[in-house]
Amino acid sequence: MLDIRQLEVLAEIARTGSYTAAAASLGYTQPAVSYQMRRLQQTVGAPLVTRAGRGVRLTQTGQSLARHAEAIFSVLRAADQDIASQVARGGGLVRMVSFQSGCVSLLPEVVGRLRDHHPDVRITLTQAEPVQARELVRSGAADLGLLCNWANEGVPEGEPTMLRVPLMTDRRCVVMRHDHPLAGRSEIALAELADHDWVMESYRDRFEAACTNLGFEPRISATVDDSHTLQALVSAGLGISLMNEMALRIHLCDDLVYRPLLDWPLRRTYALLWPDMVAVPAIAAVLAEIRRAARLAQQDLPSAPGPG
Repeated sequence: MLDIRQLEVLAEIARTGSYTAAAASLGYTQPAVSYQMRRLQQTVGAPLVTRAGRGVRLTQTGQSLARHAEAIFSVLRAADQDIASQVARGGGLVRMVSFQSGCVSLLPEVVGRLRDHHPDVRITLTQAEPVQARELVRSGAADLGLLCNWANEGVPEGEPTMLRVPLMTDRRCVVMRHDHPLAGRSEIALAELADHDWVMESYRDRFEAACTNLGFEPRISATVDDSHTLQALVSAGLGISLMNEMALRIHLCDDLVYRPLLDWPLRRTYALLWPDMVAVPAIAAVLAEIRRAARLAQQDLPSAPGPG
């Protein structure tokens, strides 16, 4: 019979790539991790890991067992959440994590609907970038995540065994003052903006790589991660910026306009959770309200088609 603690060790080794890192993450000593792995390999009757430089990598058998382990943990988390929902005072609690635009544009509608139609369901919310949000859902620290990635990207690492629920798409847009020379255009190419100053968020690797591919280095006048501050600085004339339609439909300064960025991939927003969590009534209720809010938001974005 497989031991759940040994499977937990295997899953953490698969995630971290070493016994040392797995031990630190789980709060074990490294000898304890080694012992658990020896016992697990004896039970299975085959090697599960092999050395890879300073770390280890899973054998084919180890990878297969790690996938089964993740499925087992998903069932346990769903059972734990379901029971907690039934016994918790005031109804089910759903721990959510979301990127900034999702917090601003979708979740206020969701919270209002939950209050009116599902008063026994409560949520807690953490704002996080998709990489961190993905890990919080994967580890069970969050029950449901709102994430995003670009339409020309594949499924991010760590998600293939989880459930992705497509919600909506939106476009990347140039945000500028209404008196900007390009404000009358329907779309703007990034190459046309090489000589401009920029007010940008700190997470801008894709933007900077695109500028490099076009042969210029963007002049960054300010780095801010709050959308209201960003717009205020653009309005003051410090530069132009890029934002997504999802956030812009909620708030846009009166003297600003935005135009879609030409030849830029759509951004896909989706919910991420373990498949077994769908059976938990509180989580199913929150997910249904998120899908409803996304459908309404998509209708307000005529330039972007729905999720594929």
